[in-house]
Amino acid sequence: MALLRPHGTAVLHVRAIGLHTRPATSIWRYTRQHGYDLPTKDKGFPPCVVAMQHAQVPVAKLDEFLLAQLPQLQEFLAKPQTEFGVLVLWLG
Repeated sequence: MALLRPHGTAVLHVRAIGLHTRPATSIWRYTRQHGYDLPTKDKGFPPCVVAMQHAQVPVAKLDEFLLAQLPQLQEFLAKPQTEFGVLVLWLG
């Protein structure tokens, strides 16, 4: 996720904030309370979710992939969501 930091206001990994062992609902609640969007390798529900399929790769490769998808991510995250939004990215 370090490659993404220069392109956004803040990028955190769940390990960095001690939520990596918590259930998904705790992570969703944290993102909502702190105004974060949530890229995830898992299936999700609100808030805005970016789901990455076939993403069982090293973090560095995932960073490169997300950086290449940055325009699409920014467009998706900028759209107002009425209830929730999901963007699925396939890591080929």
